[in-house]
Amino acid sequence: MKDEEKVLKMLQQEMDKKMEQMNTAPNPAIDNLSPNDMQLILYKTFEKESLIQFKKQIGNDVLDQIPFLSLMIDYLTVIQEAKELKLTAKGNLLRKVCHELYARGYIKEKDIETGFTKLNKEEDSVVLQNLKIIAELAGLTKKKHNKLSLTKKGTKLLLPEKKFNLFKEIFKTNYRRFNLGYHDRYTEKINLGNSFGYTLYLLLKYGKEEDMLSFYADKEMMAFPMYLEFFDGTWGKPEEQFFSCYAVRLFERFLSYYGFVKIDRDILFERSETKMEVTDLFREVFEIKKENYKFKFRRMKRRR
Repeated sequence: MKDEEKVLKMLQQEMDKKMEQMNTAPNPAIDNLSPNDMQLILYKTFEKESLIQFKKQIGNDVLDQIPFLSLMIDYLTVIQEAKELKLTAKGNLLRKVCHELYARGYIKEKDIETGFTKLNKEEDSVVLQNLKIIAELAGLTKKKHNKLSLTKKGTKLLLPEKKFNLFKEIFKTNYRRFNLGYHDRYTEKINLGNSFGYTLYLLLKYGKEEDMLSFYADKEMMAFPMYLEFFDGTWGKPEEQFFSCYAVRLFERFLSYYGFVKIDRDILFERSETKMEVTDLFREVFEIKKENYKFKFRRMKRRR
């Protein structure tokens, strides 16, 4: 019996060893990351063992350059000064508040700037809708009797010395809890927030040299081919539909709001032409911790 237990133990050890080798081996489909690396990027995106990190020292001179953060601070300040901010009968921001916030000029929307859409109500602005929803999802605001007020958490994070914490809270909420497809008509069956850590990794690794948005979309499709199953090809190929969805949800209506990328909206849907610039601001906020890579290299002995 002891011999059998010994054999079983040896077999289990061998299986564990092979599994460890598989999980720490570079995989070409995921940009030569190991499965262990990918797990950390997707499910523990900013935790200490992950490859992706917020930089530890981010001063107000950097944070002040983030448009959506500045807009959020102004929004929370308006609520704080009002103590209870009255909403419309439909529960939306009053026209006066919409005009006041949009006029700050942090984020301009093409349809409003060109006069195609007139800002009369909250629904006329994608940015203002996102702002209000994300503040609530992050637990910064609460609504009672059709009035908005700050929560204890919101009041605390509005303090000047908590600006970095506020940024991290709204940024994480933006991709983890907010519906990135809230304003578009693409399929609701895929949640790009679930794989957003991989996009961050790619932008950090290739952002200085690769400026074609299709480069990042192709790598996303290679890593997550199941996404294509949810595009029916009613217009264009599934790859083209995915590209447009990816561009709108992650770049046009998310990362650009934070000033982390610059993208030409006029050619946004032209796969072969859409260029995207990863800004210096992005690199001042995020970094890759190379020492956290989990894949292992076999050291080759030098031949004499």
